[in-house]
Amino acid sequence: MAGLGATVRMIRQNKGLTLAEVADDEVTASFLSKFERGAAEMSVAKFLHVLTRIFTTPEEFFYIQAGTESAAGLANAGYHHRDEMLAQVFGDSINLDSPGKRRTALKDLDQRCQAAEAAYRTAPGLVSMLHWRVQQILRVLVTNLVQEKPIAGVTGTGEYSAEALQYLYNVNDWGEFELYLFTLFSFDMRQGDERRLFRVALTRSKKYASFTGAPLLRFDIVHNQLFLEMNRREYAAAGETLPLYAQLLDDDPDAYHEIWYRFIYAWWLYRTDKPQAGEKMGATAVQLATTMRMKEAAQYIQTLLTRIATHGPDFDYSFYRQIIQ
Repeated sequence: MAGLGATVRMIRQNKGLTLAEVADDEVTASFLSKFERGAAEMSVAKFLHVLTRIFTTPEEFFYIQAGTESAAGLANAGYHHRDEMLAQVFGDSINLDSPGKRRTALKDLDQRCQAAEAAYRTAPGLVSMLHWRVQQILRVLVTNLVQEKPIAGVTGTGEYSAEALQYLYNVNDWGEFELYLFTLFSFDMRQGDERRLFRVALTRSKKYASFTGAPLLRFDIVHNQLFLEMNRREYAAAGETLPLYAQLLDDDPDAYHEIWYRFIYAWWLYRTDKPQAGEKMGATAVQLATTMRMKEAAQYIQTLLTRIATHGPDFDYSFYRQIIQ
C-alpha cells in the first residue's frame, strides 16, 4: 500500500492537482494524505475511486507502478471507470444525430454552462474550470451545427482553451486523460499551439499500443487531426499528416482505420483538385468496407464521397468527426 500511495501522489502532483481538489465525500484530504505517505490503507473500492479523481485508469496506474507486464494482467480490472473519470470534466454525452437532437442538445448545454459557471464560482479549481470551459466549447460547436455554419472560422480563437493549454504545457508526462483533454480542447486552440501539442500527443501516446483498453489511441489522435485540418481547409498540413496515418497502418494494420484513412485521402484529393484520383481512392475505401461486411460504413462513406464530389468545402463541416475513445 505504501508503494501505491507514493504513485498516487506522483501522478496527482504531475497533474497539478491538490489534495483538496482530489478529495470528496468518499475520500477526505487528510485520509488521502495518509494513504500517499503509506500511513493508512485503503479499500479496493476507494482506491479505484481515487484513480478516477486523479484522472487515471487502473491499467495506466499499474503501467506506471510496475511496468507493462503487470498492467496487462489488470487491463480489464476497472476500465469501466474511465467514463466516470472523464465525466468529471466532460460531463454527460450529447446526441447530435439529427437537427432536432442538436437543438435539444443546445438547450441542455445552455443549462450546463450556467451550472458549470456557478460551480466554478462557488469552488474555484482546475477541475471545475476545465468542466466549465468544455461546456462553453461544446455550446459553440453545437450552435454552429444548428445554424449550419462551418466549424472552422469561429473556433481556433483560444478564448476557451487558455487554462487547458496552460495545464497541458505544465504536465511533465501526459497520461491518457491529457490526450483526451487535448482532443476536445483542440477545437478552440490557436493553430500554432494546437499543432505543437498534436506532436506532443503523438509522441506521448506511443505506449498505448500495448494497452488492452486503448490500443488505437494513436490512430484516433491522427484521425482527429486530419479532420481538424481538412475543416480548417489547411490542405498542405493535412497532406503532411496523411503519411503519419499510413505509417501507423503499416506498423499495426487495422481495418477500421484503413477505411477511414482511404476516405480522408480521397477527400483530400478532391479538395486539392485531383478529382479522378479522389474517385479511385474513395472507391477502394467503399470496397474495403464492403469486403469487411461493414455495410453501413460503406453506404455512409459512399454518400459522403458523392457529396464531396458535388459540393465545395463549405459542405465539409456537416460530417465533422472526432473520436474520444
